[in-house]
Order: sequence, then C-alpha cells, then structure tokens
Amino acid sequence: MLVEQGRTDATPAGHRHRHSLLTAEGRASRPFRSRVRAAFLTVAALHVVGLGLLVLGVGTGATGAVTVAVAAFAYVRGLVHSFDFDHISMIDNSTRKFVGEGRRPASVGLAFSLGHSSVVVATGVLVIAGAGFVRVALDERSGAAQLLGAVGLAVSGLYLLLVAVANLATFGQALALRRALKADPGLVVDASALVPRGPAARLMTAPLRRVRHPRHVYLVGLLFSLGFDTSSQIGLLMVTAGAALAGAPVVSLLCLPFLFTAAMTLGDTSNGLMMLHLYRSAEDDPARRVRFNLLVTGVSILSGLAVGAMAVSTLLTEQLGWRPRVLERLAGLDTAYAGYLLAAFFAVVGLVAVLLWRRTADARGTAGP
Repeated sequence: MLVEQGRTDATPAGHRHRHSLLTAEGRASRPFRSRVRAAFLTVAALHVVGLGLLVLGVGTGATGAVTVAVAAFAYVRGLVHSFDFDHISMIDNSTRKFVGEGRRPASVGLAFSLGHSSVVVATGVLVIAGAGFVRVALDERSGAAQLLGAVGLAVSGLYLLLVAVANLATFGQALALRRALKADPGLVVDASALVPRGPAARLMTAPLRRVRHPRHVYLVGLLFSLGFDTSSQIGLLMVTAGAALAGAPVVSLLCLPFLFTAAMTLGDTSNGLMMLHLYRSAEDDPARRVRFNLLVTGVSILSGLAVGAMAVSTLLTEQLGWRPRVLERLAGLDTAYAGYLLAAFFAVVGLVAVLLWRRTADARGTAGP
C-alpha cells in the first residue's frame, strides 16, 4: 500500500492533468467554469477558422462568387438553424436527463451541434470537391436520399421519444414531491428529492441508461443530420455548389461550412447552458421551486414528444407509405417558428422565476430574525 501511494504521489501533476482531460470522467471532474470556458473556446476557434478562411480568400483578390455577403448568409443560416424546433427540443431534453441523473454537463449543446456540423462540413468539402454522391443524396427521389432520410428520422424520433419518457420519471418524482409538500408543508426535503426512484423510474430510464456523457449526444447529432431535411442545411450546400461552379477558390469555399458551423455551435451551446441553469436552479431548492420544475420539465417533455411524434410520422408516411390522416397531419405540421417560441418561453420563465426568487429572498432578509 505504501509503495502504491508513493507511485501515485510521484506522478507529475501535469501528467495527471493531461490524462484527466483525455477521459470523460476526467473532463467531468474539472471545475464547471473551466468546462464552460472550454466549450466557448471551441466555439471561438470555429469562428477564427471560418473568418480566417474568409480573410484569406478576400486577400487573394479572387474571391469569385464568395463575398462577405455570401459568408454572412452562411453564418446567419447556421444561427437560424440552431433555433430549429428539433434542435431546441433535443438539447433541452438531453440536458434534463443528465441533470435528473445528478450530472452537470457544460457541453450538451456543443456536442450535439458538433455532431450535426460534422456532416455539414464533410458534405461541404465533398461539394467543393465535386463529388457526385452529394447531388444524389440531395435528390429526394434517390435511394441514397431515402435511406439517409430514414436513418436521420429514425434516430431523432426514437431518441427524443425515449428521452422524453425518461424525463417523465423526473416529472413524476417532482409531482410526488409537490403532493407530499401539500400534505406536510413542514416536510424537510433532501437535495436529491427529484432523483427518479422505484421500479417504474428504472424501467422508464433503462433504454437510455448508457447515454451518460455529451459524447453520446454527439453521435445522436451526427446520425440526426444525415437526412439533409432542413432548409438551412440544403441552402448552405446549394450556395456552396453555386460558388464552386462560379470558380471561387477553395479557401473561400471552405469558409462557408465553417461559418455555418460556428454560428450553429454558438446557438446550441448557449441553449444547452441556459437549460442547464434552469434545471439546476430548480433543484437547488426542490421544496420551494417544485412548481417551477414541473413547468419547465413538463414543457420540455411535451416538446420532445411532439418532435419525436412528427419524426416518426414523417418516417411512416414518406418512407413506408402509410397514409392515415393523423400521421399525415403530424408529419405536415409547420414548426418554422416553434423553436423560437420554445426558447423564448424558457428564457421568459427563467427570468420571471429569478425575479420572484430574489423578491422572496429580499423579503425574508428584510423581515429578519
């Protein structure tokens, strides 16, 4: 035992630090502020790469069809894409799941966005290289497009439905806590009171038990984006293809997918951290904030179920040819502004809650002992 302890102490601190950053557990053990800084440094690095490529292209004096305006279009489309209903719902529900398990990940939104943008960047490179496969994949009548679309819809729909069901366990625990507090207002509530318990909770959370780190959300984002079913993603590829045909240099063309990615990661990372703050605030004082927890968790679950149901309905109607009226209506729902409304709802609810909590704290402080 003494020898082993000596070996541990003899290990250089820098080596232990580097090793810890190479493992999920090591990264999770870092201070929360350090993980937030790392997430935004990653976003900043993507901005530097995108803007650097644009500056290099403009500096050559031969930007062709890639101008600052086209680059701005790519950036704005990436930012808009991060507010898609499925992005907001996917990140919110994933964050709720991790918080319900007692975790505090700072990079759920970043991981999902990086997974999604990996396909965007790879596809953009293929477009620039003139790969014919991309044109086939974008043609919704081709077998490749249908296969990729089925994979994307199946992954997004199934994952969202499963994570929403898992979050129902947390919602049920919060509901039980509210009932207990109504019966006994003086009940002493433990900090872990909102952790799902019991056979039903274990059954509901079992399918996604192995989804434990943001890297797993990265894989979901990667598979999710294979369908090329969003106007932002298709629009970017069309602009990139048009600029390539117009003779723009490669360095200028490469800035488009990177600027799209930089903007999308900024929006998704910010959303993930906002939701993490809301859920963690709700659990800081579960007895006093149980209603807030029920509201935020309930709306997040409903959004996840809605997006999951629409994805499954689209898969059944478009890929398998099933045409019941209910499925067609679900698949045809217009969610163009739903993501903005959902994000705005959470922001307003969080702001109102903070103001109310501060007023309550000030009132208690004024009353004094």
